Amino acid sequence: MEREVLDGFFEIAKTISASLDLDTILKKIGLAAEQVTDSEASSIMLLEDDKQHLYFKSASGEKSGVLKKFKIPISSGIAGWVASNRESVIVADAQNDARFFKKADDSSGFITRSILCVPMIVGNELIGVAEVLNKKTGTYTQEDKETLENLANFAAVVLSNAKYAEAQRNFFVNIMEILASASESRDPRLAGHNWRVAQRSLAVAREFGMDQKEYQDLYYAALLHDIGFLAPGDLSLRERKHPVLGAEMIKDISSLSGAVPVIRYHEDRYDGMGSDPEGPIGEKVPLGARIVGTVEYYEKRLLEGETPDKIVEEIQSGAGTKFDPQVAKVFTEQIKMEI
Repeated sequence: MEREVLDGFFEIAKTISASLDLDTILKKIGLAAEQVTDSEASSIMLLEDDKQHLYFKSASGEKSGVLKKFKIPISSGIAGWVASNRESVIVADAQNDARFFKKADDSSGFITRSILCVPMIVGNELIGVAEVLNKKTGTYTQEDKETLENLANFAAVVLSNAKYAEAQRNFFVNIMEILASASESRDPRLAGHNWRVAQRSLAVAREFGMDQKEYQDLYYAALLHDIGFLAPGDLSLRERKHPVLGAEMIKDISSLSGAVPVIRYHEDRYDGMGSDPEGPIGEKVPLGARIVGTVEYYEKRLLEGETPDKIVEEIQSGAGTKFDPQVAKVFTEQIKMEI
């Protein structure tokens, strides 16, 4: 049994290193719990923000989708009792236990015979509960309880870290948006410009099959493509050099490394004319930079008072010289659908 427990932990560790998907990680933890306790099913329930209910975050079985619709008050059910008392419990005969929450069985068609349920706690904070159902042979033992408690503690740490990481991501994105807004402050007409460039750039990118990382890099780059205007110096210098200045400003931020070349080259022509003679030309220019450059041109010409039809003509006539031909084609087709 000890070997199975170790194998389960190693498998989960490999999953965590290979995946950022919390649901996948929790499913692996649940499956490991089933295996090492010889159980038919498992579930992980988390505490709602109101601290009064549990909801199913992960559940095994064909009817797991049904279970995810349930919210269980911590004042009822065996899971609620465990959450309220922060104590593990073994229930050998669930159907005859007064605490048993029968609605889940009635809706899912699953018949619960026995339950092992343990709290998930990090520090003094209750995260939720983990349970396994229907031991296949015999009854749940103290060893099973200790094993599930170890897995639950592991799951609690994973969830706590994920919650912290999500908060960090939200903070990071908010900072990006604040910086994007700051770069627009030089001209009242630019309000919302960076956001519009980002949204249109992502729409174009979807047609090129970018992977998740490239898509994320493009979003950050499009939001911050004009951040060079926040660099010190007179406005005329920043106007000419803002792609270089912007790339220099963020080059040491590891999470923005993929956005650096997009910002650096987003105003370079496709044919290389007028660009840095040492810079890339044509398809060697990052695809994200070719997309942002095309979209930004459209948005800037709108701000100058030009009509969408006229700008589409300009982009089409510049395809192969100023603009990437494929990007120009995709983008102008999207614009034509709007006008």
